[in-house]
Amino acid sequence: MKNNVWEFVRNENGNCAVFHNGKPLADAIPEERREDEFCLRFGFCGHRFEEIVRQLQESGKCTLHL
Repeated sequence: MKNNVWEFVRNENGNCAVFHNGKPLADAIPEERREDEFCLRFGFCGHRFEEIVRQLQESGKCTLHL
């Protein structure tokens, strides 16, 4: 089975980096563009988006194994 691991990391300046299977896809998504980027660009909408944001707020990182 092929890995499908997504990582979201909040940087010190509040921007967010996105990695898929260790490969960087974005390194500076600002908070005001986060919902558009996560949903439209990467397909994480609704409940999944809310869970990512919650974990970013709590620990600065979210890892999804899909």
